[in-house]
Amino acid sequence: MAYEVKDNTFSIFENQNKTNDRQPDFTGKGKFNGEDIKVAGWKQTGKSGTDYVSFKIEKEGEYVAKG
Repeated sequence: MAYEVKDNTFSIFENQNKTNDRQPDFTGKGKFNGEDIKVAGWKQTGKSGTDYVSFKIEKEGEYVAKG
């Protein structure tokens, strides 16, 4: 039985293939409003010193780059 991704959910993993700072620290896939998506995340530190992750979500097949 194949795993089916539920709508409006996604999974992310550490990017084991990262070779430069512009590439995401995390990558993943999921489904949003019935469309397949891919997710990319970058570790960030806010002005207050708080660490967080900034995410970008795109339709499957589109290019992900830090903007």
